[in-house]
This record gives sequence, structure tokens and C-alpha cells, in this order.
Amino acid sequence: MIKRAMRQGFSLALALFAAAFLLACVRPAGPASAQSRPAAQTAASLVNDRLSCWIADWDLARGLAEWRAHPGLFDTVRVFAAYFDEAGKPALAPAWAAAIGSDVARVFGPTPAFLTVVNDIATPTGKGNKLKDPELVRRLVGSPAARTTHIADLLDLAGRSRFAGIEIDYENVAASDWPDFCAFISELYPAATAKGLAVSVVLQPQRRFLAAPLPAGPAYVLMGYNLFGSHSGPGPKATPAFLAEQARSLRAIGLLDATALALATGGFDWTEAKAAKQFTESEAAALIAQKGAAPTRSDPDGYLVTRYRDPAGKEHEVWHADAATFATLWQAAQNAGFSRLAVWRLGGNSPALFTWLATLKH
Repeated sequence: MIKRAMRQGFSLALALFAAAFLLACVRPAGPASAQSRPAAQTAASLVNDRLSCWIADWDLARGLAEWRAHPGLFDTVRVFAAYFDEAGKPALAPAWAAAIGSDVARVFGPTPAFLTVVNDIATPTGKGNKLKDPELVRRLVGSPAARTTHIADLLDLAGRSRFAGIEIDYENVAASDWPDFCAFISELYPAATAKGLAVSVVLQPQRRFLAAPLPAGPAYVLMGYNLFGSHSGPGPKATPAFLAEQARSLRAIGLLDATALALATGGFDWTEAKAAKQFTESEAAALIAQKGAAPTRSDPDGYLVTRYRDPAGKEHEVWHADAATFATLWQAAQNAGFSRLAVWRLGGNSPALFTWLATLKH
């Protein structure tokens, strides 16, 4: 997944302040008995969610506000995220730890919640943070002993807050480490299932991630975006052709039915077709209104495209998604064979997006 650049430099004091604030603001979702708890459900029932979403620690207040405003809309929720210390031990982000405590149902009630674990190293001061670190993955899964220790750590972390499932979002895995990563997933799945935990694995839209062998059993989530972004010049995060290509790759290895498609909200503002700044939908709309610009609709992907010149005379190009973009891309995705949708992410979205998402429940 993509993070705001500001996450790299967070201080421990700021994180703890945010955690304390959110602890005071989160409204408990109500008690749930042991038999009605997400963890008491079978793992198989949790991986067939038709509509899911992520809520990120760095935008927790807005994400939770959107969640609370649309009760019952999502079949599952994905708590983003757990990070690692320099010793390779995973822990919940401080804001999430404060909000959830020992029971994730405190926030989400009976809705099954996945704990998304990311291969980021987060230090207390922010110095030495590493995002999507392939060396960390190598250390965690590179030997049977390392995998055993890592799986035990993950199960313990998920169990402490009574999550319904574990989601692995390890990105930039080196090709040489891919067999060990697949072995890790193969070993995690039965260990988690024995604890009543579902397993989900996030896949990047890259060839080596969409080729056999990928272990059967877990649910998968394809990142159906990043076609254009901070790594490129201006363009759409996804197109119908891009999504169809990913579906063909998944079908070829027999995993299309087991894979949900993640579509991304928001967009980017490119300066001089080079440096890109990430925006939520509401931030993009505010910028466009401030500039008095008139967006056009890109065909065939449905993104809103806006061009303007800043006070320094530099040309900008903004591409961002709205509800109509999601409708266009999801129709293309369904035509390609996808049947489950995950939204990256809550926070900064318009009411129209949720109105459209509600139509998927009928």
C-alpha cells in the first residue's frame, strides 16, 4: 500500500499524543459474547467478504468517522497496520493500540477485522525508518527457524487483540526470496487456521507476484493500482486493460476466485510531469475549487483530470478518483472476473463514494 511521506518522520511523542486523543474519541461498539466474536467464526467464512476496506493509522480519525457513518456497509475491515522494530518484532501502530486495547470489537463490534502487517521498520524517533524493506522480509522468512519464530509472533499479536484474521502486506520481496516467502505463507496458513484466524495476502501487480507457485488456502488481495503514481509521470492509477491483464494472470494460476481486487481512492498532483504529491479525494476537490479549474473525465478509466499553473509558473496535472471512477473500474473488473472489492482506503472520501458502494450490497 502507499503511505503519506509524513509517516516516515513521526516522533514517538506525536504518535502517543494521537493515540491518547483517539482513545478518548473512539466510541465503543458494544459488548460481544465469546460466541459472537469474529475470532469464533471459521476462517473460511471470513475470506469470502464481498466488500472490505482499510483504515490507516496515520488517518485514523477520518477513517473511523467514515466507518461509523456507514454501519453495516463493509463485510470486513482491515486494520492498517502493524509495523516492525529493528529487532524484527511486530507491534500495532500506537494509535491503533490505544483505540483497540485488548479487544478489536471495542471499535468494530461484530464486524470481522484483519490485522494488516507491513514490512516497514518504525523506530521510536522516526530516524532509521524503512518502508517496504526487502531485507526485513529476508530475515523473517529466510529459514525454517526464522519462519517459526515469526509466525508465533504474528499469532500472538493478532490473538492479543482478538483479531479475526492476519493480512500479510510484504512488498518489494526479492525474487530470490520468493520461494521462502511462499513457504512462510504455506506454514502460516495452517497455524493461523488452527487458532481460528483467517489469512489474507496482499499481492503487488507485478509478474513475479502473480505466478505459480502461490500457496492455496489463504485469501489474496491484488493491489489494482499504482499503474501511474509517484514513480511515474501523470496518468491513471488503474485502467480497464490493466485490470484485465491482472485477472488473466490470476486465472492462469487458478487464484482469481480467491483474490479480491483493491481499488484506490484519491490521486496525485504532478508538478511539471515529474514530482507527485498524493491527495485524498476531498483534498483534490478543495484544490481544484481553489484554483477555479474545470476537470475533464479520462476515457476509458473515468479519472478526473485537472490542469493548472501555480504562482511560480509551474504546470500541474491532477488525476484523482471519485465515485464515477470506481463505478467504471469496478465494472471493468467484474467483466474481467473479479467479484470481491476492497477499498484502499477510508478517510477523505466524498459521500457519493459510499452511496455507490451501498449499491453493491443489493
